[in-house]
Amino acid sequence: MCTTGGSGRRQFGGAEHFLVDMLPALVASGVDIVACTPDDATGAALREAGVPWRELGARSRIDLQYVRDLRQVIGELRPDVVCAHLLSAAMHCRAALRSGGDPTPLVVTLHSSLWQTRGAAPTLKAKARVQANITLDLIMRRVRPHTTVAVSEYEAGELRDRGKVKDIRVIPNPLPPAWPAPQPAPERAPGEPPVLGYLGRLEPEKGAGLLGDVARALPDARLLVGGSGSVAVPPLPNVELLGQVDAAKFLPTLDCLLVPSSVEAFGKSAQEALSLGVPVVHSGVGGLAEVTHRAAGVLAFVAEPRPDAIAAAVRTALAATPPSAERLAIAHWYQHEHAFTRAVHRWTDLYRSVSHVNA
Repeated sequence: MCTTGGSGRRQFGGAEHFLVDMLPALVASGVDIVACTPDDATGAALREAGVPWRELGARSRIDLQYVRDLRQVIGELRPDVVCAHLLSAAMHCRAALRSGGDPTPLVVTLHSSLWQTRGAAPTLKAKARVQANITLDLIMRRVRPHTTVAVSEYEAGELRDRGKVKDIRVIPNPLPPAWPAPQPAPERAPGEPPVLGYLGRLEPEKGAGLLGDVARALPDARLLVGGSGSVAVPPLPNVELLGQVDAAKFLPTLDCLLVPSSVEAFGKSAQEALSLGVPVVHSGVGGLAEVTHRAAGVLAFVAEPRPDAIAAAVRTALAATPPSAERLAIAHWYQHEHAFTRAVHRWTDLYRSVSHVNA
């Protein structure tokens, strides 16, 4: 179950990419899956991959019809496990299972830290809205107990320390399936400008609003922006807006990836870049420090989310050219540690461990 982007808002971010990659692999491994999402990019990709799919999603923050629809689908399918991704689906699934008295095991993955989101909220009104979500989330966890999957130790720590949540399993986000091996760094002709990149949703919490000023601070570099969202990146001579891109093809063309997020439970673009040996300048918030720790000071460099600090860190990253063997060793570590097949096994083991089939 996933209402992509929340009630009334569509997105195709890390959580949605995870579902599009993972669900077909689970089906191929013998797990019977029915995906229930809105009819958007996620739903289209799941259908194209052959995953059994039903259109289902919240139309508002509190959608009683969505609760009824969930209860009906769960009653019809009688699944061994219900798995809810992102906050809206989690809230409504808890309500559906509780109000129906259904004992079906529930697994919830938020893919984020609500406390981190509250801290980064720009206004008191926005903070209050996130606090309401935190309060409701903690109440519903007690009303309908379930297993929680955290995508990082950072997210798990937030849930344990702030929410007093106990039944938590950590399953880091994997690299995509059929991910390429790292290749030699791109060779630039003398005088050719370095190529910087951004990959992700163009939203305030991802630091997209900083990109124009970063480009102005680095006029001798090209900035390629892959992604879409609500933030408008200014049309500058050294900025190219590419829209949605194939990460496996996009990242190897870069000399450095920028990840200036203020909210990040994991940091998928940083993980993908490092697995290909591409240097990363990142904000170090949330799960980013955890994801990048193996490459810290060699391929990963922390900068406060300010244009001048990011520009300085980029210059450091471009000047710090590690030996090819060291760069490739780091990349191969990420390829092994975050291998897609390992995550498939972890998720299938989780389903077996919580399912009534093995109770």
